Amino acid sequence: MVAAITPGMALAQEDPAARGVFSLTVENDSLSSGADRNYTSGLRLGYVSPAERVPAWLQGAGGFTRALSDSDPDFWGVAIGQSIFTPEDIDANPAPPDQHPYAGWLYVQISVGAEEDRRDGRMPRYLDTYELELGVVGPSALGEEAQRGIHEWLGAPDPQGWDSQLNDEVAFAVSFDRRWRALRMFGDYFGGLEADLTPSAGLTLGTLRSELHAGIAARIGQRIDSDYGPPRVRPSLVGVEHFRGGGLSWSIFAGVQGRAVARNLFLDGNTFEDSASVERNPLVVDFQTGFSLSGGAVRLAYTYVWRTEEFETQPTRQDFGALSLSVRM
Repeated sequence: MVAAITPGMALAQEDPAARGVFSLTVENDSLSSGADRNYTSGLRLGYVSPAERVPAWLQGAGGFTRALSDSDPDFWGVAIGQSIFTPEDIDANPAPPDQHPYAGWLYVQISVGAEEDRRDGRMPRYLDTYELELGVVGPSALGEEAQRGIHEWLGAPDPQGWDSQLNDEVAFAVSFDRRWRALRMFGDYFGGLEADLTPSAGLTLGTLRSELHAGIAARIGQRIDSDYGPPRVRPSLVGVEHFRGGGLSWSIFAGVQGRAVARNLFLDGNTFEDSASVERNPLVVDFQTGFSLSGGAVRLAYTYVWRTEEFETQPTRQDFGALSLSVRM
């Protein structure tokens, strides 16, 4: 068995100065089926600090992390992003009432992470992340401008129904997620080939989303202890920006996440006023598969996602691709 190294431990051992990690994640249906429908685009630029570099204004989060994680915060992160949602028929004006409402979401995320290690100091029992997501949905989120600009640049059809998008609303969500290291296999055999399982579970509450979620990911590759999976756009089965630098690391992974959804602003419509909406399904499942490759200070990952129907009148499941590039700087 190969001893696992936590993201924080890996950075500290490799370089006492310990650099942070910047990641750009692009999720789009053009990276899979190519059809504009439902969740059509997500763009997220994130940064995670080096280990033990939590700023003073976030030190107060230690009260939460010590209570739930039995650990002080180990690192912090910030991200900005935009997501776009459309109906399947983008030529219709107004948008069809039985299809996904038009919506843009412009947001910022602030997070802290805490790791609890085994007593022998080898493999972490779990990584906890605490996150606040705050932003605006509606015309101020610039979803219409972003989609029309991209379609014009690509020569794609111009979406016609944005006048029926959700109204402006400030929304938020707070999330807690735990990821366990479990069942590591091989390591000293098959040329250093390794495999592991990473179960996860969490809770999100807020006017943006309210849900319980749980999942598991399986990986096989070399030096797979270098990360907890690539970063993703919520509500997907998320990883973290941190990864271990140095020699070549690669993995092929597959995972599944189930979500019990009590609220989804993009489907339920605006919180305090009438707007477009559809009948939300209470249970949604994501299946994903992909690969991650890192070497030196760079990591590249691709994920293909297959998502079950999110609302009652959705005719087929959703699929999209996610591409992320992370750089230690």
